[in-house]
Amino acid sequence: SSLCGGRVTMAREGTLEIPASVPVTEAVHSIPCKTTFSGPAKVSTYFLPGEEADGTMAASFRGRALKGRTLPLPQGFSGYAVKSTSGGAPDPSKGEQLRAARRFDKISYWNHDSAPLGSDEVPQIMEWLAVSKVLHGTVRRA
Repeated sequence: SSLCGGRVTMAREGTLEIPASVPVTEAVHSIPCKTTFSGPAKVSTYFLPGEEADGTMAASFRGRALKGRTLPLPQGFSGYAVKSTSGGAPDPSKGEQLRAARRFDKISYWNHDSAPLGSDEVPQIMEWLAVSKVLHGTVRRA
């Protein structure tokens, strides 16, 4: 279940503070790229996804074609975009305290040049979260 208003200790000594009221964001994208830039960017100006006839999405990033799909998080789960309370790049392995800045309930993931499939990493993670919740949940006797 989602945690609202609390503190979570992470596996590598950091903590995550989740305020009782976290603004919800509409768009979270997982794009197959790496950058060392950590400042503000005009994403909504340059990244313009469109819907294809088959229900997938298409876009480009730095001239590379991307194909994507939006998936809801499994029921009972919430995603959070976090910020470091020290002002730097978030790094919980250094024992930092992180603060949830935005909450999301769906994620769009993208592939280079290939259509999104159920065997891609993000759908597999979503499936595992749902399975894990059942496996580790409370067993009720009839």
